[in-house]
This record gives sequence, structure tokens and C-alpha cells, in this order.
Amino acid sequence: MSTTTLDPPFALAPPNAQSYRDFRTVADWASAIRGNCLDFTYGDDTGRMSVELVENGLVLTPPNAQRPVVTQVEFTVIGANESLFLDGHDCSALFWSESAVEKFLFPCFASAAADDAPRFLGRLCDAWYGYPGRVVQVCALAYRYGIDAELSQLSLESSVGLVCLERSSGTLKLMGLNEFEQRYPLGAARGTGPVDLESPGFPVLKQLRGWPAERLDSIRAREAAELVSGLRGHYVWFTLEDGTLTPWICPTEEPVGRPEDVVMHGVAVTVRPDRPEPFSVNVGVNVSEDFFQVVSTGTAAVPDSMFWTDGAVEKLLLPYYASVKGRDGSFFNHVLMGKWDGLIPPDCTDPASSLTALKRYFPGAAAATAGDDLPTSSVYAITHLPRSEYVSDGLEEGLSPALEHRTRLLTLDGDGTFGAHPVFHGA
Repeated sequence: MSTTTLDPPFALAPPNAQSYRDFRTVADWASAIRGNCLDFTYGDDTGRMSVELVENGLVLTPPNAQRPVVTQVEFTVIGANESLFLDGHDCSALFWSESAVEKFLFPCFASAAADDAPRFLGRLCDAWYGYPGRVVQVCALAYRYGIDAELSQLSLESSVGLVCLERSSGTLKLMGLNEFEQRYPLGAARGTGPVDLESPGFPVLKQLRGWPAERLDSIRAREAAELVSGLRGHYVWFTLEDGTLTPWICPTEEPVGRPEDVVMHGVAVTVRPDRPEPFSVNVGVNVSEDFFQVVSTGTAAVPDSMFWTDGAVEKLLLPYYASVKGRDGSFFNHVLMGKWDGLIPPDCTDPASSLTALKRYFPGAAAATAGDDLPTSSVYAITHLPRSEYVSDGLEEGLSPALEHRTRLLTLDGDGTFGAHPVFHGA
């Protein structure tokens, strides 16, 4: 019997070298920390990546634009003694709904964790969904790839923060996943408690803006899925009539005045109905003493997440819309990034004007140079809303239902005026 010796790269025992996850860690942190030279090292004894600022470091990712910088995010829930202030330099995005966590965070972490994804996502889900509600409630998740985050050993565990309400003291705290697991037992019963059928958002049957469709395709089916996901605890019916797929929403299974000719219906149940909703979310930037109110209790226009750095926008928003929008994803993401980067005015209503941004993004195809000057943008954050109907109030009549209104650009103009603009205003 003969034996065969396998030479690298087919060695039976792989060397202690950096893996995909390690290179992905480098890429993700380089995306977060813009404009600084970084040096990443791999610990042979720990299997961890470390990073430090070095004058002539190997890795340098330039910022997309000069913009107002988010310095603080004030997060408040009912039952807390006082607000929690998140450092805008240590975090880059915040999610306070189950739908937003599932569509933005989970896919990103599943990709970054590679073969370790089931274990890591299991731990995160145990904390997000299985917290012991008698002693603590997890109200939101923070994405902790910050622009000035503490530079040390890097791991996925350190890249997510849990906004926790301690029941006994009424204190809001930001905890790491490791700290949370050590402090609180996991695996509590999920889905306990009644769903609030008297939600102020939908006390009666309500018709929402629909999508143009003669019949369903993959993109419209995905849009319907996203709508149902964002409206936890509400029954959603869809009618297909006169070339429009129309959603109808009500918090009861058989409402009075149920629409005829329903082609499909569904409901997404809230996993933790006891999770406190934010009473208010306010954001402060470095060039203003005022705070902009992102969430105010009792209003209909309530986002479920916010992103405020180049890295968070590129790693979380772009993949989501590339998936949801199908073949239109490239155009939507082009306009989104054009406005985020200051190449397209945030209040621009003419989608054709986005072609001017091609010179910056694709200098070869546009037969022009990208230019060395860093553009200036007034957009300091982007919010996502569970359904497009939230931003219809105050906009001009006759909007095309095909246009996207779920994503809003938060701006601070030169005169100190705060604004909020949907990515597409109308046709």
C-alpha cells in the first residue's frame, strides 16, 4: 500500500494563516475608518486580527465626501429613567425593529462570519429574541464599526452592541454580546405576550399606495414580502386590479369592509411583543448645537433604522436594495449613492440628472476624469421606513407608485436648516 504526500495548497493540515474571515475583517474595518492609514496584524497565538493607526500604513480608504458628522444619537424608550446617548464615532448604524435587523444586519453578519455564521447568528438571535424579559429588554441593535472605534483585537462579537433596558433600575445601557451573555441567561420563551391589535397606526382598514403590475413578478413579490415584514402584527391583503397591486392593512383578521378580489394575504408576527418601541430618537451633528428628531412617539412617520457613515451605507444599504430592486437595483443604488456623496442634490426630482454622477463613478465609461476634489454633501444620515406610505404626507400629488419612498436622506444645509428627503420625489 503506497501513500501520497500532498504539497501545499493541498496540505492535510492547513497552516496557521489568515483566512477569509480575517481578510473580511480588514475590509470591513477599512470601510469604517476612512481617511486614515491603517496597519492590520494577525496574532498567530490568538487567531485574531488587530488594527492600529500608522502614518504609512498599508490600508487607506478615502472618505466619499465632506459631510456633517453625526456625533451623538439620543435613544429613549418608555420605562427608562433617562435617555441613552450613543457616540456617533463609535457606532455607525442603529436598528430598533425586528424587520430592520433581519433584512440589514443578519445578511451582512452571515457573509462576514462564513462557516461560523450559524453559531454567531445563533448567539445574536438568542440575545435579540430570547432575552429574559423579566430582568432585561433588548430595545435596539447598534452596528459598532465606528469611524473612531477603539482600535484593538477585532471580532464580530465586538462589532454589535445591544441597547438594553434593565428592568429593576430602569437604566438603558449599551452592551457587547459577550458581556450580555455573561450577565443574562438566554433562551427565554419567544413570542410571549399579546399582539397589540389597537395599534395607533392602523385602527381601521387602510389602503396603502400600491405598485404598477399586471401580474406578479419576482420584484413585486419581494416588495410585498418586505411590506409584510415591516408591518409586524398586522394582517396584509393584496388586490390586483386595474394594473395595480394594492396592499390593504388592518390589525384584525376579518375587518369590516374587507376588499374584494384578494389575490394573496399574509401576516408577520412580532417575535417579542414586549420589546419597547422607541419613544424618541434624536441625532446631533458636529456643525449644529440642535438635535434633529428622527422618531417622535405618536406620529405615523416612524423609521425603523438609521445609517450615518460611508461604511454603514455601503455594507448594509447597498446589498439590500441590490437584492430587493432586481434589475433596477443598479439605478436605484446609483441615485442613492449620488445623493449621499453630494454628486446629486438631495432634493433633485429629475432622475435623469443622475447621469452627471457617472463621471465621478465611472470616469472611463463617461470619457471624463473623476477629479481629485472631495465632493461636499449635506446628507449626514439615511433612515429606512417600513413602508413607503409613511412619507407620502406633504409630497406633491400624482407620485408614481413605482418610485421609492422608504429611504430618506437627512440633511443639514448651510443655513443650519435640517431637512429630510426621499431618494425619489416623483416623476
